Amino acid sequence: MTQAAPRYAWLNGKIVPWDDCVLHGRTQGAFWGANVFEGIRAYRCSQDRQLHVFRLDDHLARLGRSMKSVRMDIAYSVAELHEACLELVRANEFQEEVHLCVVAYFGMGRNFDPLSHTGETGVHITAVPMPRSEGYRTGVAACVSSWRRISDDTMPPRIKAGANYQNSRLAHQEAVRNGFDTTLILNQWGRIAEAPGANVIMVRDRKLVTPPGTSGVLEGITLDSVLRLAQDEVGLTIEKRDIDRTEAYVADELFLCGTLAEILPVVTLDRLVIGTGVPGPITRHLQHLYERAVRAAGVDYRDWVTTISVRPQIAVAGT
Repeated sequence: MTQAAPRYAWLNGKIVPWDDCVLHGRTQGAFWGANVFEGIRAYRCSQDRQLHVFRLDDHLARLGRSMKSVRMDIAYSVAELHEACLELVRANEFQEEVHLCVVAYFGMGRNFDPLSHTGETGVHITAVPMPRSEGYRTGVAACVSSWRRISDDTMPPRIKAGANYQNSRLAHQEAVRNGFDTTLILNQWGRIAEAPGANVIMVRDRKLVTPPGTSGVLEGITLDSVLRLAQDEVGLTIEKRDIDRTEAYVADELFLCGTLAEILPVVTLDRLVIGTGVPGPITRHLQHLYERAVRAAGVDYRDWVTTISVRPQIAVAGT
């Protein structure tokens, strides 16, 4: 069943009807994927029935680093984008959990040349209902991709640039066609980098092991959240180092983490069973801690969430 579109989006400073959030096909952002973006989740808390946006300002700060890397300036401050996200969620009056996408893009180049540098930029924000993946509960089957992860001497993998995600898309589609749920992508040195849209964490001997930032991975906000919870709440040791694919085969537990993935257990890799073949106890415990954090149920992590208050009157462009 096709999901109905929300009523509103945000485009260059205004709340607009969903169908009016459009770019010309010749913009560099649409034509060449010359954009950077952030995906952000908002969670509903059963206690106060409010939506809580998880680590909103950290996501917007990373958007700023991505813009710096591609030499982009936009007309909006972090504070303005922060308020735009909240305003959009209020306008749509969501009653369920939401995924926001904030995209900063380049406009048309001089004389329509896609290679020319243009000072014309813009931002659009959309928000859609986003249920949790079924694999969160059951675990997923992964493979090692035949595609290699982009490296820092070709594209900057540590930022969220739209063009980077063709690499993830190719790897993911290959995995699905071959009967898997997802895939792990190796870097230029043949070590595990990340999964499409998610970082990788391996559990061995009660240590959490994840590839370092220099291995071709996104500097993940969910990854940072999980590692901090594991260290502060459980007392687990964190190791940032290379992981061979064969070491992942013999991991005690293996999981992915990202805004969309949240904490996603991997129960088989290349059809080899990981651990006992079901989501492991450390993974489950971290899911529980993460769930409390995103819903503002953990006192120590309330600064990670931004609560969206009662909806005010919203002025909609074009109405």
